[in-house]
Amino acid sequence: MPTNVMIYGSAVSRTAFNVMDSSFSLLRHVAGQSMISALSRPAVLIEGRMVGSVGLTLEDDIKSTLLKHVRRHASELDVLVIDLLDERHGVVHLPEGSYVTDTPELANSGLLDTVAGKKTTIAPVTERHWALWEASANRLFNALAELGLRDRTIVLNVPWAEGARDLGLNRHLKTAELSAYFDECCAHIRSLGFAVATMPEELRLVATEDNRGSEPLHFGAPANSWIASQIEAMGARTSLVSNGV
Repeated sequence: MPTNVMIYGSAVSRTAFNVMDSSFSLLRHVAGQSMISALSRPAVLIEGRMVGSVGLTLEDDIKSTLLKHVRRHASELDVLVIDLLDERHGVVHLPEGSYVTDTPELANSGLLDTVAGKKTTIAPVTERHWALWEASANRLFNALAELGLRDRTIVLNVPWAEGARDLGLNRHLKTAELSAYFDECCAHIRSLGFAVATMPEELRLVATEDNRGSEPLHFGAPANSWIASQIEAMGARTSLVSNGV
């Protein structure tokens, strides 16, 4: 039987999954959803204005689908992988009280231009973002514990690599600031009783053009192998528990 994996996080975790062998099966990748947006109610002000050109990732964020997908796969899930890199985008607070992740896809869609009323952008590494993120994290990880996924979840504390070109819409942020913020977020997650694996400093290097090939890699091969090894190790622990070892 394959080890069933779900990823809630960025393309970094998804890219690393590509180096894993066929004994691991990816059930779902939920990307582009800040935890704040994912745990808010659907953004009804723009949900009805979506057209066919809107990608699935943006549609899922607008509809706040994370917990729906987790609950759907919970009974068959061996490993839930979480990384926080999509928090770099921040969120937009809409007039009806919901939040959407402030991704380039959202900006390019023009959907925000259709919303009348005040829209507030909330960047990461701010007190307001932290307050919203902490409350959302508490809700998410409490839900994961209730679903019996505490011991099947691995949170990857990976930085935004020095020299990487895409900081989303928050390009004024320094890489070190963002990585320190992720450290704080992961410390809170660890305090909730969930496993956090922190990438070693020596692996925190951006992929070079030479080893990118056709893939838009964030990290190089050693970092991708480290991420894959964390998933494999959690899968092995889950298998032992399932077999009563």
